[in-house]
Amino acid sequence: MVKSHPYLGVHLQDDLGWNSHIGHATSKARRMQGVISRNLYSCPQKLKETAYFSFVRPHVEYACTVWDPHQKNHKTKIERVQRNAARFVKSNYERTKGTVTNFLQDLGWQPLEDRRRAARLTLMYKITNNEVDIPSDHYLTPVTRPSRRNNSKSFLQHQKRLSSHNKSFFPRTIIDWNSLQEDIVKAPSVQAFKNHLYQINQQ
Repeated sequence: MVKSHPYLGVHLQDDLGWNSHIGHATSKARRMQGVISRNLYSCPQKLKETAYFSFVRPHVEYACTVWDPHQKNHKTKIERVQRNAARFVKSNYERTKGTVTNFLQDLGWQPLEDRRRAARLTLMYKITNNEVDIPSDHYLTPVTRPSRRNNSKSFLQHQKRLSSHNKSFFPRTIIDWNSLQEDIVKAPSVQAFKNHLYQINQQ
């Protein structure tokens, strides 16, 4: 019996974990970063940045609404891909504490964890507005009496004993969705919704 198997570009494990997929994704991203580093080391910063966005980052974001990890070691492993890319883009490999953090701030790159959260919430927006072929009534139960802490489009949280369930897309994203402000969940378009999320991440 196999422990994991790729399906549509995502490695599924028999224990419903994501260690195998994250390992494959970060490995592919590092190999592509190596190719770019060897061939574009003397190019302008903007070109290096575009190469990272186009050829490296997609490897650690493909289908991330499905496998977005909650374990600290997995999140650190993924963020390391971006931190190494920042050193390359800046042509600076100093090991002084705080150097890479300053690079990321100067470049204006959001943490990959924030981008994955935004991707999950954007998919939730599309589901609630019938913009994707995922029937919301199968997975979402509207709250009949919204509290002051939640918006008027909040949903009930269905928690189970299994962590693999509680950290999966719907249970986890419902918590994030319910915490959004009223004007965000009622945004008139997907782009307006994304703009709201971007502003939140920049704060």
